[in-house]
Amino acid sequence: MDRIRISGGRRLVGTIPISGAKNAALPLMIASLLTDQRLTLENVPDLADVGLLKRILANHGVDYMVSGKRASDNRTPEKR
Repeated sequence: MDRIRISGGRRLVGTIPISGAKNAALPLMIASLLTDQRLTLENVPDLADVGLLKRILANHGVDYMVSGKRASDNRTPEKR
C-alpha cells in the first residue's frame, strides 16, 4: 500500500516510523552463512524469532553486532 487517504475536517501532519519486517529479515540473516563478507542489515525488528536466529547463527560462527555493539556471548557457561 503506497498511500492512505483520510477524509475529515482537519489536515493530518506528521510521520509514522515503519518497523522492520521479520519475514524479510530472517532469510537475509540466514543468507549470511553463504558469504564471508560483512553484511549490514538495518531496521531489523527486536523479536523473539530474530533473537533465537541470532543465537543459532552465532553457534555457526557468525559474529554479529546490534546497534554498533558487539553481542555478548549469552551461551550457558560450562559446568565445572
